[in-house]
Amino acid sequence: MELLIDSRERKRADRAKEYYIDNEDLKEEYKITVKELPTGDFVFNNKVCFEYKTQSDFISSIVDGRVFNEAIKQSETYPYHFVIIQGTNRDRKNALEYAGSFNLKQYYGAIARLNTYTTVINCTGLTEDAFYQMHVQAKKCLDEKNIKIKHFDVKSGNPAFNALCYCLDDVADERAKSIVNYLGLKTWSDVYHLTRQDLLKVPGIGDVLSLSIINQINEMG
Repeated sequence: MELLIDSRERKRADRAKEYYIDNEDLKEEYKITVKELPTGDFVFNNKVCFEYKTQSDFISSIVDGRVFNEAIKQSETYPYHFVIIQGTNRDRKNALEYAGSFNLKQYYGAIARLNTYTTVINCTGLTEDAFYQMHVQAKKCLDEKNIKIKHFDVKSGNPAFNALCYCLDDVADERAKSIVNYLGLKTWSDVYHLTRQDLLKVPGIGDVLSLSIINQINEMG
């Protein structure tokens, strides 16, 4: 597989070369080139593009609008494109403390907006986990199997719908609409205060899915 890495990634480029070339568990032979890319940070086979952000970089790029322009440019250039965010909930919390008036609601509002034209992937605080996630997702895209694509035509005016549909896995637009309408959700606060008992009242929501939704909401902070 061919991997292009933006030269402005610097230290991360060296770690990526070591990871992809020496990792026998990936079962993939990589040809890696580091050069300045017009868009994106990591590009696999000139088809799958990733914009790589730490939590602090992601927040600063929301504030100055950079991440939205980057994501749009990726979507116009590559058939598959993603924003991958590396960092734990604690990393996000620490970054928000230094972000002034920028808050958690705006953070997830930005993810909802991004997911209208690209796909956001979250990973742990380990750089190696981000590398692995990119490898797995690139393979799926190139093999056209089980592709994780979560973007829609328009962002809703209902913040509760946006939180469920654009920020959680396994909750697409129709399911989010059912939850919002059945439970009368209107705000982000309504989503944060959901319980499993609430979700189990919604037709089509069972034990496994309700637990997954609640766990993801709790992880959102």
